[in-house]
Amino acid sequence: MTRRKRSVTGVAMFVSVLAAFAASSSSMAQTPGPDVIVGDLPTGDVIHHTSAGAVNGKRAYSVGTTSCNVGDQPLTWDDTTTVYPVISQNLYRLSNGRFEQVGQSWLKHAFCALQGTVCSACTPGGNCDALFPGCSDPYSASLNGSQGGLGPKFEVNATTGVFPLNWTSGGTVESGDTGSVIYKRLQAQQADLATAGALYFVSSMYIQPQDAGIGNNDNNESYRRVMINTTSFAMSLVDSTQRMKPGIQAWKDHGLGLNVPDPNVTLTNVDVPSDGRFIVGVKVVDVGGGLYSYEYAVQNLNSFRSGAGFSIPLPAGAVVTNASFHDVFFHSGEPQNGIDWNISVSPTAVSWNCTEAYATNVNANAISWDTIYNFRFTTNVSPTGGNATLTMFRPGTPTDVAVATVIPNPAGGGPFLPGNDSCANATSVSNGTTLFSSLNATTDGPDEPGPCTVSSYSHIGSDIWYRWTNGTTAGTATVALCGSAFDTKVAVYAACPTASGQSLACNDDSSTCGVNSLQSQVTFTAAANTAYLIRIGGYNAASGSGTMVITPPDYVPPPPPPPPANETCAVATFVADGQVMLANNSAAANNGTATCATSGRDLWYAYRPTVGGTVNIQTCGSSFDTVLSVFGSCGGSQLACDDDDATNIGPCATTVQSYIRMTMVAGEDYYIRVAGYGSNPAVGDIVFQITGGGGIGTPATNDCANRSGIGLGASAFSTINSSTDGPTHVACTFGGNNQITNDVWFNYPAGFTGNLQVDTCAGGGFNTKLAVYSGAGCTNFDSRLMACNDDGTCTAGRSSVVVPVVSGSNYTIRVGGFNGATGAGTLTLTALPSCGSSDFNNDGDAGTDQDIEAFFACLGGSCCATCGSADFDGDGDTGTDSDIEAFFRVMGGGAC
Repeated sequence: MTRRKRSVTGVAMFVSVLAAFAASSSSMAQTPGPDVIVGDLPTGDVIHHTSAGAVNGKRAYSVGTTSCNVGDQPLTWDDTTTVYPVISQNLYRLSNGRFEQVGQSWLKHAFCALQGTVCSACTPGGNCDALFPGCSDPYSASLNGSQGGLGPKFEVNATTGVFPLNWTSGGTVESGDTGSVIYKRLQAQQADLATAGALYFVSSMYIQPQDAGIGNNDNNESYRRVMINTTSFAMSLVDSTQRMKPGIQAWKDHGLGLNVPDPNVTLTNVDVPSDGRFIVGVKVVDVGGGLYSYEYAVQNLNSFRSGAGFSIPLPAGAVVTNASFHDVFFHSGEPQNGIDWNISVSPTAVSWNCTEAYATNVNANAISWDTIYNFRFTTNVSPTGGNATLTMFRPGTPTDVAVATVIPNPAGGGPFLPGNDSCANATSVSNGTTLFSSLNATTDGPDEPGPCTVSSYSHIGSDIWYRWTNGTTAGTATVALCGSAFDTKVAVYAACPTASGQSLACNDDSSTCGVNSLQSQVTFTAAANTAYLIRIGGYNAASGSGTMVITPPDYVPPPPPPPPANETCAVATFVADGQVMLANNSAAANNGTATCATSGRDLWYAYRPTVGGTVNIQTCGSSFDTVLSVFGSCGGSQLACDDDDATNIGPCATTVQSYIRMTMVAGEDYYIRVAGYGSNPAVGDIVFQITGGGGIGTPATNDCANRSGIGLGASAFSTINSSTDGPTHVACTFGGNNQITNDVWFNYPAGFTGNLQVDTCAGGGFNTKLAVYSGAGCTNFDSRLMACNDDGTCTAGRSSVVVPVVSGSNYTIRVGGFNGATGAGTLTLTALPSCGSSDFNNDGDAGTDQDIEAFFACLGGSCCATCGSADFDGDGDTGTDSDIEAFFRVMGGGAC
């Protein structure tokens, strides 16, 4: 009875101290309030929905997106209301200095938030209805392309994040779109995806009303580069996700070539009062003959009012030609009419205007949120800084806003000088490669007699300037201009020179760039953490474009690339029917043969048709001369071979790529070797595809490094065609077998503290084995092994384990088969109740008043060093009535 009386007092004390504790709690998240961003556009998570061919001249895709909450408050994710995110997908092309949007999708309406750790440590809690601080949530390409969950953009106010509860799920399927293949998905015209030398990018943005309401919606978009196969038009994600960078940022980041920023691209944020943000980009190019090309790209990031006009002022005497307009098409029933804007040229301005005002047509072709429109022209006036005018579409104040950008010089005339034409305006550069142009540069540096004097010419003419800062290691640095397109000269200074002879190093023609080279290279001793000025010019004031490579003192040559994972037949990669495999054989060895041609440097693929009959195998689109050979087993007899599409009936006819058409038997494994032709074999990019047999590829989660996040509940999985990359364990020995074969992998970010049951009891038709490891990595498996099971108690041949988990921690789950068994199944994760001990203070004396006092002190935030958790029942909710009830049940000798 004494204990019961003390429990009542303890409850009252608990209520007061818990309130004080909650009020004083703090978070280590970065941004006040909820703040959702695109944390990743995951590698490999892209679907080409038109792999069978274009529909009405269009291709359709969907890409996976992983969001992160970088704020310090939970982001509500409740799809029974309108307080959850919608997700966009866009496609862009960068070609010949122009950055254009060529595709967009409808919006994915999100429905459940997992609590992953893609961006940072995660503070998980709750269930699907909130994304907690630091946590991430994945939406696969399959989900983002699932048309039933896609709604139109026009219903969403991106400034406030508000959209209707009964959002529009229906649209219009195009005539000819049999099976609704392109309907609502990320669409682009095939013609826009076949531009030679172009770079392509995708982006995504999450819009949510809490995030927008607190003003955290300007960082919501991220982009990533993609490659488009010029034969199949398959898309693959490359490089890495550029977090919190809007799509238009790719123009500046890659404007002079892959991963080479363009200093001549200027981006300006334009914030409309009481509305959202536009980003205006511009690049001006001197095209010769006294003419200049002006290229503008305007991205509406999140303005609800949208854009209806864009105007550039002109000075007297300006002559404008080639004025044009580019937008992105809307589809699947989005009501925006897509009519090109009117273009007008007056003595004072060149202007573009939407053909209809908002009062006339609310669905006119305004620049709506998360789209980019382009405006361009050529004139005889060089550029300078000034203001353009952006006119709003929807009513409000102001009706238009000034845009600080680059415009034709109001004074008229004058040459277009590089931005770094003078030493005082030197452009900062990093180690590695920088593309440069000295076109129209003047000469502002002094002459450099001595090492730089060639044929009596001691100057460095038409010079441009860069600033480079050495790192923490002192020593020899190198600046090389090898491979540039004109007769170069280069010098390095400690500061902007004021007289001749102040260079630390200078060179005109360097033999290190080749015999009789007209290119330049210097080496000099660089002090640690010190900035240097690099001057690039030409012999006899020559100018042009070139490449500068800076090698710092601490440079270590990169190791050679590792051999491909499918370098031998024994580790061949299983390919799904129609799946386009992109690879490179440069680092491969020769591990096979072909009877139809001399060959070497090969990669291996495997195919298991589900339907017998004719199968087509091809390398069309590869960048080199390929040889194909097919085998019925590793080391077995060759079944088919081709070089240069010898039949001339396939898609590779008249090329040096390969094509095989053969009959395969359902359920049999076939091994295909792709090799380079010749005794000194050709190498390069491989494009490989098999169609016709309904084959199943290797699971995306085949490797531990590519494991996917998983939450509580049931998730389907397949181990068909998976390999075995996990180790053996003595603790996993069942029936004399200590290996989990043909394994697939998952990551569980625990959202509670207690016991977790992991099982394959539901569904499936093969003999499973599973293991659970602490932590989220792919090393030290023996020391991290928590539990392993072959046959659980649920169903013969199924597996089940129970492990203790801690909220906020990650756990690696490995599922495979016994002795090579494979198949499909269901993996289920269940939270089990787990109570603490009646000896709460761990003093060896259970159920005492001291345990009660320690428990309620812990509820108030003052846990002793040896005490248990205030989340006594292990359900993830700390200090609730259920914790108190469970505590006294255990104190009384009962069960949790």
